[in-house]
Formats: sequence, structure tokens, C-alpha cells
Amino acid sequence: MQNDLELSVSRRAFVAGSVAATASPLLGAMPAQAQAKTSIAVRIERDITVLDPAFRGGPHDANVIRCVYQRLIKQKDGSVETELDAAAELKQVSPTLIEFTLKPGQMFTDGFGEMTAEDVKFSFERFAVAPVDGKISPYKGDWTGLTGVEVTGTYTGKINLSQPNAGLLAIAIADASGCIVSKKAVMARGVEHNTKPVGSGPYQVVSVEKQRGAVLKRNPTYSGAKPTFEEIKVNFIQDPKTAELALRSGELDFAVLPPAIAEPMRSAQGIVVDQSPGLAYVWLGINMEKAPFTDLRVRQAVRLALDVDQMLLAGFNGKAPRLNTLVMQPILGAWTEAPVYKRNVTEAKKLLAEAGQTAIKTRITILNQPAYQTMALVAQALLKEVGITAELDVQEGGTYWDAGKGEAGKNLDLFMMRFNGKLDPNFLMQWFVSSQIGTWNWQRFNSPEFDRLYQEAIVESDPAKRAAIVIKAQQEMDKSAAFVWLTNDVAFAVRRASVKPAYLPGALDWQLDRFTSV
Repeated sequence: MQNDLELSVSRRAFVAGSVAATASPLLGAMPAQAQAKTSIAVRIERDITVLDPAFRGGPHDANVIRCVYQRLIKQKDGSVETELDAAAELKQVSPTLIEFTLKPGQMFTDGFGEMTAEDVKFSFERFAVAPVDGKISPYKGDWTGLTGVEVTGTYTGKINLSQPNAGLLAIAIADASGCIVSKKAVMARGVEHNTKPVGSGPYQVVSVEKQRGAVLKRNPTYSGAKPTFEEIKVNFIQDPKTAELALRSGELDFAVLPPAIAEPMRSAQGIVVDQSPGLAYVWLGINMEKAPFTDLRVRQAVRLALDVDQMLLAGFNGKAPRLNTLVMQPILGAWTEAPVYKRNVTEAKKLLAEAGQTAIKTRITILNQPAYQTMALVAQALLKEVGITAELDVQEGGTYWDAGKGEAGKNLDLFMMRFNGKLDPNFLMQWFVSSQIGTWNWQRFNSPEFDRLYQEAIVESDPAKRAAIVIKAQQEMDKSAAFVWLTNDVAFAVRRASVKPAYLPGALDWQLDRFTSV
């Protein structure tokens, strides 16, 4: 019965066109001999911010969150296929109703008791349906359509939707937004829960230190398979060169690094470099509400002034593939016929002249990472040739990630951004709806048609029809000329030869509890 359920969950988790067949397998099988290492260190490039599923800051937080909390279902080893986790049973009764039964005896840490259906209800509804203290989650889009969770017993409940959600299992229930928190702990700890989380997963957080990272230890009360390592140190190392040195010296066991840093490490003794297609997307964005970029012709001129291939050669040593639209292959809705804009100085100057703009002064806001700095320098030189003088505004992570938010976001000009993707088109699209203006929609892209198509894509269960809708939505983005797509990146996972990592395709989402020794 359980195998049938798992297959049922897996089939529903990803509609046709997703990439279970192309997922990179884990490297080799776990050896039978005793493990020598009891502790490993992994690198994150952004500092730990919030270890609460509903308010996490990004993948750097989510990779910790997924091994601290349980979900109803979770991904299998190194795969996008799913299996039962906290749930003993998960059944999709209809497109708008999912029933679940929890396994009994799953205990939260720090004495907060057993997980019940009431905790599931609280965990899911707090994203938007019943926010605590009025705080709506920035990840509320993951739970689009949720009207509530009905508790039918101590361990049983019903997830009710107002409409079908084609990506619900994949991007919410089986991922970080589906992590089950202790209602008692969240209410008791308040803000403190952000850095002292209470979960029931394979690891628990024993310390979080600003600008340093977190330390995880095995959770002795976890009811599932025992992780290999007693301790995992999650080290914040912003500079990739510093991470390289730490890997070479043995102070670090795993990191995802830029191509320019990772490639030369292939010949290093005791180091293994694994390469796979990326699922992140990098682009240069333009604030549509900031003059002179309020004029479509000016935005079109910026797009034509830039040479994407030249920028990628400089930033990624030519190792990263060019991206021409939001949704990359093999994700459902990849727009293979998207325009490939080539540099055209004459046309760019013509557009600026028509807009009455011949000497624009602006700035490009970027994160202080080598690849972005290099690409921004190239962009600066290219824009200069058409009469746009761009100052580079290089910011530290703590400042940069707030640059486009709230009132401050209205003053943004141009910026270079990297978002992390998942294997569902609506996850990629959700950050560009109008309700995200002031949060993650830094272009301030306001398109009612895009918003409509986004919602239409969520409820469409037919893969071919859904793909067509997603392509139309990308065409709306293209019309705005507020996005100069650069690359979907390439993932270089670098590890000590003694450690076998576990992660999903693209190496963005790690399965820290499934890292093992070689």
C-alpha cells in the first residue's frame, strides 16, 4: 500500500515535461565499512538569515531548514521523485482536496511534544490564510489556492484548495514551504524561533552566529533513518576564493563554486569537481518606474547596447550557457523560440534619440561577487558607447538584498540579480507578479496580463496547455524590455573525495541529512 501511495504522490508531484528522467544520480553507493568522519563542513555564500520555513531568506536558509523539519513528503536521494516523510499516507482525493495521515510518535525537539495535525494546519495556513501577527509570508505563492487545513483527528487532516494547483506538491508540500513547525514553539519563541528553530527532522540547530553560519547536530529523537554525520558545520564564506582555499586545506568538505574557481581544482589532490546544468537564473533588470527608464524605448536601447555573450565570457569564462528568457529547459514551458538579442549600437542610439535621451547617467547595483563585478564592468563599457554613463554600485550581501525592497526600491536604476529556480514554471514566475513589487519584483514590472497568465498556469493540469500559457507569460516579460537575460548558470559542486554529497538537479537544493562518507 505504501509503495502505491509513493508512486501516486510522485506522479502528481511533477506534470509531464518535468525532469525526473534527467536528474543527476548520486555518485556511487554507500560503502559498508564504518565511517571515519563524524563531522563535515559545507559552504554557503549568503549568511544565515531566518530558519523559519515561512520567512526564509533563500536556498542558504532552506538547505538547513529541510534537514531540521519534516514534511509530509520529501524528495528521494538526489532525485525529484518523492517519498513519504512525516505522513503515513497522502492522498489526492480531487484537484482541490488532499488528505493526510501522520505517523504517530514524531517528536519535536526541546520538549515541545509530538507532531499532530494541528501543527500541520498551523504550518501551512500561516503563509497567508491565517498569518501570525499579520505577517504574510513572501512565499505565499507556493500555497496559491489554499483555503485552509481541516483537522479531522490527532494525526489526520484535509488540505482544502479553492482551485487546482499544478505545482503544489512539488514546490510547497515536498519542499521548504511544506516543512512542519511546532505551533507551540513558534508561539512561545516568537522572533527567537528564527535562529532557534524547533523541528522533528534528522538534525537540530545548536548554534547560529552572525557572519559565521550554523552548527547542526544529529537529532537523537528523530524517528527516521539516522544521518551519517554527527555534526554539520554550515559555514558562511562569501568570497569563493576563500572557499577554494578552505577546500584545498581540508577545512571545508563541500561547496558550489563559480566556474573560474572550480575548473582549476579538477587537478587538485583529494578534490572532486562535479558539473551539472544550473537551475538558477541571472539577468540585468531595469526599474520601469524610474526615469528615464519609464520610457520603453530607453529600456529597449539598454537591451540592444549590451552584448550578453561578451558579458558571460568575462563573468563565467564562457562556461555558463546563455539564457534568453525566464524558463529554461528542461522545465515545462521553456520558450525555445525566444528572441536572441544581438548588440546593435546604431539602433540603440536611434531609440535613445527618439526618446530625447542622448546623455543618460545611471548606476548598476550589484552584489560584490567576482562574476557580477566583471560582467558589470563589461556592461558599463558597452553602455558608454551608446551614451549611457553607468556608475557601478557594488554592495555587500546584507545591503544588496534589501536594495530593491520597500520605498528604497523606487530609487533603483539598473541591477544584476540571481534567483534560484525549481523544476516548476510557476515557482520561477511568482516573483514577477505585481504583488511582488516592493519585495522581489525589483523591475517593478506591473502587467495585469502577466498576473492573469500566472494564475491561469497554476490551475491548468494539461501539460501542453500549461506550457503554452507559460510561454505567453514570458512574451509579456519580453515586451517590457525590463529584463536582459544572461544565463541559467552552471553548477560546479566541489567536494573532498572523502565525502559524497546529496542534492537535487542544479545543486541548489541540498539534502544535508543524506551526505555520506566515501
